[in-house]
Amino acid sequence: MGPPLNLPKHLRQRKGPIPIITTAYYFRQHMYSLVPRHVREDMAWMADIGTTSVSLAVLEQDFDACPRNIEIVAKEAERVGISLFATPSRWGGRTAGAPKAPSYFTATHPETWVLDKQGKPIYTTPAGPASSIHHPATVEFFCRSVERLLTLWPVAGIIWDEPKLMHVEDHSPAAQAAAPPDADLRWHQDAFARFFDRVGAHARSIKPDVTLSMFMPAMTTGYLVERFSAIENLDYFGCDGRPWSIADSQRLEGRDKALLGQAERFIAAAKQNGKGGLMLLENHNMPTPGYEVMGERLPDVLRLGAEHILYYYYPRNNEDPDRQMAILGAGLKAHLRPPA
Repeated sequence: MGPPLNLPKHLRQRKGPIPIITTAYYFRQHMYSLVPRHVREDMAWMADIGTTSVSLAVLEQDFDACPRNIEIVAKEAERVGISLFATPSRWGGRTAGAPKAPSYFTATHPETWVLDKQGKPIYTTPAGPASSIHHPATVEFFCRSVERLLTLWPVAGIIWDEPKLMHVEDHSPAAQAAAPPDADLRWHQDAFARFFDRVGAHARSIKPDVTLSMFMPAMTTGYLVERFSAIENLDYFGCDGRPWSIADSQRLEGRDKALLGQAERFIAAAKQNGKGGLMLLENHNMPTPGYEVMGERLPDVLRLGAEHILYYYYPRNNEDPDRQMAILGAGLKAHLRPPA
């Protein structure tokens, strides 16, 4: 394989391999009744298994609703040598994250809404309408929010979680003004990728060494994987999925969202573009029989060679989260901190 195609400047200047990082998704733990002692215990558990960063899901409302709580998480993470990352959540209805809530920006800026061919808003379930990436107000909102994210707290990395409406043509006035007469779905997807490049460039103008990651659902195929893996202002690219095989997923849940058999193409696309591969081990909302399957398949999943591994720390909606975390933690620790 030839030289990297789109390696960001700060990684081009780095000598040696792309850093291997492991991130705990610590979603919504900073809201309302935050207990510092609990946070210290959580960070100690994460550090013990080899976690290098912890990511908070940051809604736009969080900038004003809980800045001091986020500071507490940041300090407790720093105490054990863990970096603070952020996952912009439901911003403009164009990212995933937690919780599944409408964007306040979008709700108060209906002039930015994505529209279908009939001029009606396109709603995402259950997060409501979404803002057009072609509208100047949407670009300004994302750039301003990223700037606040990187200056209010010691955020070392940003994770773009499942960009939304990737398969939708936008017929809003702003999109129509920007689109050529022959614009097709691929043009809209190109524009979405360029949007994240632009916001990523702004993030680097604020903090040049910020780590930028992105992932999409494991079932995503074709041009989207090719195009989004080539975003210049991105260090890691990959997918989320169950930490088992497609056959396991069909048997346990009747669906195909699995890492074994699907993450490989994302990792290959990332490496072809000079980036690190990424996998989110989707352990939330997991059927209880899947715990042991996860434990059995985890070594094979981790051997796929992604440089950025993410997992949910105490995921939502599991019947026995303590047992699930014990299984996941043991598997990750064996991989991240193998016996001497």
